[in-house]
Amino acid sequence: MTSIPNELLKDPLFQLNAVLWLTQPLPGGSEITPLLYNQGFTVYAIAPLLGPPLDLRLAAQEAGISMQERVRPDAVLAHESDRKFAFTECKASSSVLTSSTAQARSLLVVAGPRAAEVLGLASGQVSASLLGLVIPESDREPVTQTLVSFSKELDENRLPAGRFSVLGFVLTDTDISIVINDLGSAFFALPAGANPFMKREPDTDPKPLYFIPYDPDVVQSEQEKVFCKRVLFERMHSTITAAIGRANPPAELALESQKILNDAMFGMYGHWENPGSAKHMRRLYREFMDALTQAVNAVVLGAMVFQPGEGWRISLQNEEQHERVIDTLTRFSCETLDLRIEPQPSLFDDLEDNGPVRGGV
Repeated sequence: MTSIPNELLKDPLFQLNAVLWLTQPLPGGSEITPLLYNQGFTVYAIAPLLGPPLDLRLAAQEAGISMQERVRPDAVLAHESDRKFAFTECKASSSVLTSSTAQARSLLVVAGPRAAEVLGLASGQVSASLLGLVIPESDREPVTQTLVSFSKELDENRLPAGRFSVLGFVLTDTDISIVINDLGSAFFALPAGANPFMKREPDTDPKPLYFIPYDPDVVQSEQEKVFCKRVLFERMHSTITAAIGRANPPAELALESQKILNDAMFGMYGHWENPGSAKHMRRLYREFMDALTQAVNAVVLGAMVFQPGEGWRISLQNEEQHERVIDTLTRFSCETLDLRIEPQPSLFDDLEDNGPVRGGV
């Protein structure tokens, strides 16, 4: 991927998707090697809302130490058999970390000795925990120093901090590697130093391969946001077209937002635990479906409708209608949508099918 600039390594959306790639059962010989999956790690949750135990928050307040009551690590990874948990946070640079010191302290405590309590598990269900902070390799040393300082401050005030490993992404002539220190090496059972996980190929952009092509919580330029949103819309379009194409008329098909979004994100929407972001994604789905419904109903009147509490449904009375709808879907282009507009709240926000689920259409 010789076209990949170093700036990409600073993109939290790329970093998050790289973590997801590393924890998936990818086929052998692919351009990406799932190093963490090969060592037994999988995704436990994406953006879960977690907080230090109340007594530790009170102790921090008494000590005059700034901490957040709740934090959302980008992903929590788990080794099921060994009961190990890695609280993973992606950062663009060391300056982002030092500007959010309260968050950093909370993440260290969340990943600490009381991680089981934080996750709502019995103490014996967590044998080891760690904060894994993903950062460009060039920022690994200053981030390490910052976390060492925070850990010392917490420990001195009887606020048990978790162990941490700064995971540095580095771009070489042939690949992208994740650089791991000795502690991370022992925890993840990977060699200390640089571990290549993605090959570089000329003129290849990894964004269309993202598990999560668009994340409303990630700060991006307007151009990047539009591109990522278009990738998400194109995946939803493909999922819906394939689902309707498999229908055998006469038929009625439910096009539920949870299932479409989960399929468009290769199952990752089912791990998403941030309800605000999930609602934003459903609004995007509604925006897309409004445009698609207009196009379909222009050729088969009333074929596609929205039903509060159930979502969109399409009715196909005969083979002729089926063919006309498929023809319309294949000619529909996401380029016709204004991707710069943010989806607005609707009366139907809480009446659509709600909540992430596992499984696709």
